[in-house]
Amino acid sequence: MLMILLLFASVFSMYAQSKTKIELKDNWYYLNGQKFFIKAIGYEIGARPGQHPYEGVRNEDLDLLKFDLKVIKEGGYNAIRTWSQFSEAQLKLVQESGLKLIMGIDVNPEKNYGDPEFVKDCVDKLKKVTAYAKKYDCIITYLVINEPQTNHIHQVTGKAFVDLMKTMIGIIHKEHPGIPVTLSANAMISDYLDESYFDVYAYNCYDHKEAQTATMGFKDYIRGLNELNSLNKPFITTEFGYSVSHKGYGLYGGNTLSQQSDGLIANYRDLIDAGAVGMCPFYYADGWWKGGDKNTHGLDQPEEWFGFWGYSDLNDKYGSPRPVWFAMRDYMKGLIISPKNNTIYTGTSVPLELYNTGEVKKVVVKFLDQVIYSKNISSEGYFADQLTIDPVGIEDMELAFEFYDKDNKIIKNESINILASKTAFELPKLTIEVTPGTDLNEGKIASIKTTIETKEKFRLLGDLKVSYNTHLGWEVGPQASVSIKDQLDKKLITCENFFTIPDNCWIVNASAGISVQYGKFIFRIHDQKIIFRGNWAKEAGGK
Repeated sequence: MLMILLLFASVFSMYAQSKTKIELKDNWYYLNGQKFFIKAIGYEIGARPGQHPYEGVRNEDLDLLKFDLKVIKEGGYNAIRTWSQFSEAQLKLVQESGLKLIMGIDVNPEKNYGDPEFVKDCVDKLKKVTAYAKKYDCIITYLVINEPQTNHIHQVTGKAFVDLMKTMIGIIHKEHPGIPVTLSANAMISDYLDESYFDVYAYNCYDHKEAQTATMGFKDYIRGLNELNSLNKPFITTEFGYSVSHKGYGLYGGNTLSQQSDGLIANYRDLIDAGAVGMCPFYYADGWWKGGDKNTHGLDQPEEWFGFWGYSDLNDKYGSPRPVWFAMRDYMKGLIISPKNNTIYTGTSVPLELYNTGEVKKVVVKFLDQVIYSKNISSEGYFADQLTIDPVGIEDMELAFEFYDKDNKIIKNESINILASKTAFELPKLTIEVTPGTDLNEGKIASIKTTIETKEKFRLLGDLKVSYNTHLGWEVGPQASVSIKDQLDKKLITCENFFTIPDNCWIVNASAGISVQYGKFIFRIHDQKIIFRGNWAKEAGGK
């Protein structure tokens, strides 16, 4: 009788932990039939001062994990993202916290993907993890590898990479059915990879004002990745952030605390506008280990200073929040999914989509200080409606959104800039012609010919940016800034830039772009072309 009761209790426990049904449709995650916007944060266990998460046997740190999960949930997040798998004891705590989990599998991206022994190790590890992980419905996505490098994939072959990825996807689909699988590709070095065989598109996205971020702008650069992947699956950003180390270059390190706060919010806005339905900013707490000495917090190593929480010394186990923590907590109370910022809309209505916390009880939208929309909000989560607008000709419209709590106090405001017209209209256009354009083996010198077709009332801003991204490790290759001041009166503006093609460059993303202004509305016009050396990338699904 006791055995029967124990068996019943075990079955009941597993059933109780399998309540979340995940569906992927309309480019969204649906949890139990409801659209779910993933408000995650990157999180590593065993990465506090004096610890290294990938060195030796990692402690489970259950008490500290429980503390962190409570803090994260109170900070407005509904999920965490990891770079490696949690133990069963750790998964139990995530389950109990109510948070969801995008769980990484620590496949070494520097190993030979075609080595039978390495493949076996990956398979054995994954089966061991899924044997217990499948009991917990807190897991909503698996990430099976992080930032594989272009040169390494070329060396071990694209086929070996794809075969390993498909093997791992197949195991998860069999052992933990219903849970999406993807990878954490780095947007700057993985733009050529075909992600169509994964369930979800996922990229680590950093706005360092170089290569495609310089030519296309951060929003359009990331949206361009979705367009290369056909825009037919949910897209999540698995990393983005700003380091507050003392030194850095570009936007990689050297940021003030205010720049970190403002930068994260600006990135969040751009990534939503690019189509993301899931966010995993980088990351919860500083990792001292990233500088090479886990016992010392080096001031000038950017990788050590991305945290939303910092630690005062080696003995500080709990840490304290930086300003970015509070800025993001308040920003996430009411997310504007649509209308999208710096976007063009035609007609007299605009889709309104929000994702609110339970604290939001009313939303108001104003244009030129007049209320054009007001609605009481009865439940948290996804909300959809329509905004009615009445543009005069082509009109730049700055929409002011106000979110109110139960006491009718504003808890968040945000402005969205759109360019509106009742009928379609033509924009300035930028196109590039790249030589060599089909195979990098066809020459040693490359050229990018840029043509800009101007339009009346649309003003070109600043210089034309041109980039030849060579995908050599983390180096993005050369770029040029071209003044067009003496051509602004022309209907057709042209220029040509030349770049040397490195012998060890296997792929190039050539791009060009410039800012355009209409009233307050500023956007980018741009073009990009991806060129391979030979046909090696076809094995990796090169586009």
